[in-house]
This record gives sequence, structure tokens and C-alpha cells, in this order.
Amino acid sequence: MYNSKDITHIHLEPTQKCQAACPMCDRTNNHHIKNLELSIYDFKKIVDVEFVKQLNSLIMCGNHGDPIAAVDTLKMYQYLRENNPKMYLHMTTNGGARNDKWWKELAKIMGKNGRVTFSVDGLQDTNHLYRVNVDWNRVENSMDSYTSAGGKGLWTFLIFEHNEHQVEDAEKMAKLFGLEFVKKKTGRWVQSNNKISSKETGKGNVIKPPKKEEYQNKSVNSYDNVVSEHGTFDEYLDKTIIQCKSLKNKEIFVSAEGLIFPCCWTAGRLYKSYHKIGQDQIWKFIDDINNINGLKLPLREIIDGNFFKKIENSWNISSCSRGKAKVCAQKCGVGFDAFGDQWK
Repeated sequence: MYNSKDITHIHLEPTQKCQAACPMCDRTNNHHIKNLELSIYDFKKIVDVEFVKQLNSLIMCGNHGDPIAAVDTLKMYQYLRENNPKMYLHMTTNGGARNDKWWKELAKIMGKNGRVTFSVDGLQDTNHLYRVNVDWNRVENSMDSYTSAGGKGLWTFLIFEHNEHQVEDAEKMAKLFGLEFVKKKTGRWVQSNNKISSKETGKGNVIKPPKKEEYQNKSVNSYDNVVSEHGTFDEYLDKTIIQCKSLKNKEIFVSAEGLIFPCCWTAGRLYKSYHKIGQDQIWKFIDDINNINGLKLPLREIIDGNFFKKIENSWNISSCSRGKAKVCAQKCGVGFDAFGDQWK
């Protein structure tokens, strides 16, 4: 059961802005995205000092934007650090923006109890193939400036056919920066309950899964078996038991609009490029969008309110067509965990 007193982690999306056009990102070619952003004043209103003090951690990432594109990112981290010095701070970014001074300041705020994940999927000749529009020289400068100032972090490498030959070289480069290297096997080859074999970028490059089995996502590879066992993937979703990751991690998601959700996945269903606003099932759980807006209602009231309860109560409904939260079955269903298998 969701209870505001239990929340110890926040996943924050400070902005919908991003210079990249990654082909598997919900932001790319999505006319619903309005480049909204939270200011430091908005953030303080949503997450007050009392709530900050009950947190163990906060990560900036999100569905549509990159935290380095937000105006007040450093101010938000500073606010958190001042009011809860022991909490763990994290950021996930493509690293392709901001000057050296900004990165050094971030390293200072993060200190020993903070990390940055640089999402860099290749080297100079390949990173831009998936991270469309991300400047390699800026990425290198960002990692160098941040780590030279004492910043700690990770280099997370999405593995595709076009960059799998560079995994070892990238790992060596990460060590030179003092960054932990993480191989990531994306589960996004299953989209809208269907398995895909390629994805074209806005610049005409075709992105494909890695050929080496060791770099492939195990759940994606098991997709055909799941369909064979249950008849269709939708029938699997109807039957699967939901074990909520966000409830287990005692977390909530705060969007760049100030909307409060259990997780980024539930929030991500609001604005799918292929749906009209209000068409996705997630809207059926929302009585009034203002009732989950942290700029209009207290954060604790939202977490303890009807929206969170409706989602949780739906997990015991017999099928998605009858009201079981489909996104929850997709992301937290027992038997198919493409997200979890990214790291294995």
C-alpha cells in the first residue's frame, strides 16, 4: 500500500527539453511534448524541506528530457544537499551539454554521496548513430571536467549491432576517466507488445540489436516463448502477477509538469506519440489531472489519494481489458522483465 510516510526515493524529471533525438525515446517526433520545465521554486513547492529530510535518495532522469538541459538543475541539487546532507544524489544524462564550470560545480555538490551516469553508446564514430545530435567533443569534455573535479559516476553503454565491437575499448576509456562501466542490454526491442528487429533514426541510420548473444536482452529473446505459452502477449499481461518495483523501492516519480506518479512508466503513458491525449488506459485512473499536480495539491495528499489507490487496486483485476493496469503488467509482471534484464 502506498503511503507518503514510507517514500524514501524520488525519480525527478526536471525538464522535457533535450538536444538529442534518440530513435527509441518517447520524446522523438512526439507532438505532445511542450518542453515544460520545473523551476527551483516549483521544486521547492512540490518537495518541501520536511519531505526532503525523509528521503534517502533522488535521481534526475525522466521520460522526455535530459537534466542538463534544465535551468535550475544545480540549484535543485544544492537545495537537497543543504537540507539532507546524507542523502544519495544521482543524475542520468547524455553528457552532451554544459560547460566545464557547470560540471565542476555539479561534482562539488554531488561529493562522495552522489553519482552521474553518462549514457554514452559508442565512441567518437558511433555514439551519434543512436544519440542523434549529441556532440562527442562535448561528451568527452563533460566526463573529463566532472571526474577531474572529483566527481564519481558510471558510463552506461547501450549495446547495438553498430557498436558491439567497441565495448572493450569503451570500457578501457571509462577506466581512464575513473568511471564504472556498465553494459546495458535494452529491452526496447519489444514495443506496444510486439517484438521489433530494427529502428530507423531521423537521419536515416538503421539501429539493430547486437549479434552477440552475450549482449542481448534475455527477456526480449524469450518473447516468442511467452507468446507461445500464453497464446498472445496480451494474454500473458492478463495472467501475470504484478510485483511493483516502485512500491518495493518506496519511490515516486515527479514529472516536468509537476505531476506525481508511482513511476516513470505510468507517467510515460500520458503522452505516447501514437495516441491522442486521453486515449491511453492510464487516463482512466485519473479523476482530474489537477488532483495529481504537485503545484496545485500537497505531495502527501496526492500519494495518499485516489490515483495511487486505483492503480494498486487494479492489480487484482482479472484482465487489462477489465481494468488491470496494463503498464504495470508490462513493466512489473512476473515472467517477463525486459527492464531488469538490461543489467544482466
